[in-house]
Parts: sequence; C-alpha cells; structure tokens
Amino acid sequence: MRFLNIFKREAPPVEAQQPVFNIASIQVDGVTALNCPPYTSAITLLATSIAKLGKHVMKDGQRVENHPIEKLLNEPNPYIDGYTLFLQAETQRLNDGNAFIHITRNENGDPVALMLIDPANVSMELHTGFYYKIAQPSGSITVNANDMIHVRSPHLDTNLKGIGYHAILKEQIKLWLAAQKHQTNYFQLGAFPKAMLETAETLSPDAKKKVREEWEKLNGNDNKHRVAVLDGNFKYTHLGTNFGELELNTMYGELTKQMASTFNIAPYLIAHDGSKNTYSNIESQNMQFLQNALMPGITAWEYQLKKLFKAKNNYIRFNVDTLLRADSSSRAERLSKLVQAKIISIDEAREYENLPPMEVQPIDNETLQ
Repeated sequence: MRFLNIFKREAPPVEAQQPVFNIASIQVDGVTALNCPPYTSAITLLATSIAKLGKHVMKDGQRVENHPIEKLLNEPNPYIDGYTLFLQAETQRLNDGNAFIHITRNENGDPVALMLIDPANVSMELHTGFYYKIAQPSGSITVNANDMIHVRSPHLDTNLKGIGYHAILKEQIKLWLAAQKHQTNYFQLGAFPKAMLETAETLSPDAKKKVREEWEKLNGNDNKHRVAVLDGNFKYTHLGTNFGELELNTMYGELTKQMASTFNIAPYLIAHDGSKNTYSNIESQNMQFLQNALMPGITAWEYQLKKLFKAKNNYIRFNVDTLLRADSSSRAERLSKLVQAKIISIDEAREYENLPPMEVQPIDNETLQ
C-alpha cells in the first residue's frame, strides 16, 4: 500500500538543538528590519519622543526668546517642518546608525536652511582632513565638518560612523521574521492539518505530483471547508495539527524583551506587557524612560546643534518637562511644595500648567493688623 504525503511542510519532531524555522533565507537590512513589529515600535517610540520635544535657544543658562535659530528648527526648509525633520533624522540614526543634516548658510555664515541627507549618500573623509562627501547624480559635493550635523548611534565602526540597531539586533529580527513567515504560510494554505492520501496502487513520481497539485487546487483557500470527492481508490487520512508550531507567543515575548533591553526601554512600551504600568508609578517610569532611553540621544543632538551658532555661549536645550508630567494630583503636590519652599513663584507654577499669570490684588494693610 502506498502513501502520498500531500503537505511538504511536515517536519520531524523538533529537538532542542534543531531550528524550528528556516532563518538562512531571511536577509536583514535597514529596510527589512522595519517589518519586525517590536523593532519598529521601539524606533518609532524613541524618534517621536525626541521629535516632539521643544527646542529652545539658550545663552548663559537663560532662554533667548524669538531667536532666529529656534525659528529655523521649527521651519528648517521649504519641504518639511521641524517635527518631520527630527523624526526622520532620529529614525535614521537608530536604524541606519547615522543622521546627517546639511547646514546651508548665507554669505554672512548664518544658517538659513537645514536639509536632511540620506545616510547612504554620505561618506566621511578622515585621512586628508575631516570633511564629508555627499553623493549626487551630478557628482559628489564636499561639505565642511562644521556644516554637517552628524549624530551617531552609541555604537561606532572603525571609520567612526554609527552602527545601526538593525545590525546589532540582526539575529533577533531574523528569528522574528522567520516565525512570522512560518505562520503566514500556514494560514495562506488554508490552515490545512497534516494529512495524506492513501492508495493501493503504485504511482509514478509524475502521478504523485499531479495528484498533489489537483488535491491542493481543490482544497485551497478558495475551497476550504467544502466537500472533497475521492475516486481511484484514494483514502484521505488526517494526521493532526502540530499546534506547538503556531504557539509562538512565548518566543515573541522573549524577543521583544531582548529588543527593548537593547534600546533601554521597558517592554510594555512596545506592547509586550503592561502589567507593571500603573498610575501609581507612571512618574517614575517616565523618569526612567527619559534618563535611560532618551537622554543619550538628546545629549548627542544638543552637542551637534552647537554648530548652528557663531557665539560660543549659545546652545540648544531640549525641553523635557512634558515627559516629566505625572498625573494631576502628583503635579499639584509637587508644585505646591516648590512654591512653599520659594524655589519657584506662583506665576511660574501657573506657567508650568499653561495658565496665565495670576492677577495681583492690592493688600489692605489694616486687614493684616
């Protein structure tokens, strides 16, 4: 009696050292890595968090109001706004390892435009000086180092360029994409269980191939759950479904934790587990997110943005106050203590809550006696 296995994906029992998925065919680069949900979520979280922060011009510790550089950061060029510029630049820094923004200056040397440059088109020259080359269809142009804002990832290669996180997390991303592909293929085939057609006749290889093709054609996605008619002494045998191959939540969870750890963020922030995210500790979580995940990038940006100024005592300060805002009760208690300790004034506390200054009422001295 001959048996024809109609499903090619049936595999032998999986041992500990045997890979479940075929990851050799999975290629990971800066584009394919973005198909990995937790990886993309982590990059999007960090990039949007930095892009939405206010960027203030400071001088000797005090904010300079209505400075032209602050306006330039909000309106960097005619094509994109400031939020989009920093969102895309920070995404490139994390994913590709480098963010490049070319500073265009007028005849007086003042910055008039900020242009985002694709990292793939930029090279660094370190041997005959320090400058950048930007590849263009008409030929490359040379840019002075002081005219290029270059923010790197924390990990550098031998040429002092940043290494993208897709390269650092290559194996985790590859395993996730392989598992995702495995699940997709299973359901694209109609979620057929492992089965075979049994016949007493001897079939040639060509006949087996034809029977398999006809059976899959009749019982594919368009015809699933419909009645199949067997002739030619064929008998259908159901071998069952290995649900263990589809229960990948544990593996997905572990990979998510590894990726979150690499970015220094809590796993629940990229939709893994919110059990530890409570209203009572949200202020502490925001502080940890700011200090561990965002501050390294913010510091790198603030250092490079000094290139926008001629004066040495001017610099950019990212406004992180919005990240430190807790619930209303905690904010009120904190501000009340600061006012009582005379660290800030009442109007400064009101400004923190986006409220207008309090109208000053004259005090009748007689009421104080």
